[in-house]
Amino acid sequence: MPALVVKRLLPEFPLVAGKTATFVKEAGSRSVGISETSEGAELLMDYTPLSTVTVTPYKKGQKARISRENIEDLYIPVIEQQLRRLARRVAYQIDLDCMTVIASAAGYSSAGTGKSLGATGTEFTVTGGIGTRDIVAADAYIASKNFVADSLICNPINGRDLKYLPQFSLASQYGEPVIQTGAIGKVYGLDLFVSNVCSAGTAYVLSTGQNLSASYAPLGFFVIKRPLMTDVDPKKEFDSVDISLTTRYAPVVLNGECVAQITGLATT
Repeated sequence: MPALVVKRLLPEFPLVAGKTATFVKEAGSRSVGISETSEGAELLMDYTPLSTVTVTPYKKGQKARISRENIEDLYIPVIEQQLRRLARRVAYQIDLDCMTVIASAAGYSSAGTGKSLGATGTEFTVTGGIGTRDIVAADAYIASKNFVADSLICNPINGRDLKYLPQFSLASQYGEPVIQTGAIGKVYGLDLFVSNVCSAGTAYVLSTGQNLSASYAPLGFFVIKRPLMTDVDPKKEFDSVDISLTTRYAPVVLNGECVAQITGLATT
């Protein structure tokens, strides 16, 4: 299977019993201070309201039919490729579902400006690109909700334009910049994930739930009811063998404040 790029951001939550999973989350602020209390006065009661989020895993699956003639006549790698293709389609769908849930839960959205600050202090624009101004604006939103941004997800087309950012383009003139590590591993301290499950034209700055107040506030979960299962079913009436993959799962985002969306980027 290919790497599950987006799914890794959502911790797995096995659903052992029942049909639905219910998560409890705080509905109040995670960073409110406390009030001054006069001598002899009763202390104020802290009551943080709780809300719940319920999700029901759904089933998805696919099968491939391999004729006995193909098994007899084709090379083993060709048969293996059919099975790998089936596995890749399932993995892609899992990652796409995770991306869809994250995109729909975004708590912040802004149009990309493509503006960045050059080495001389002059602002320049890469039309359709992700500018440093766009990244720091998304990061500032997440920080305003007391979360720490740690990930950036974009389509390969928009990942291409990230290489126009100053910390990459200036490297050839001034050497390896301290703001970026690896070939293109981090962008302003954010782990960069490039995947086709992310629609071209939109990028996402995310926090997986890290926050300065050390509260329990995960981005979300990947609920699993049935792990990915493989079944082999000989079909005598077709003189073939059916290979099927099925799974039951449901990704869920609990904190939309962890997701900042950058829109209006290049699509080609």
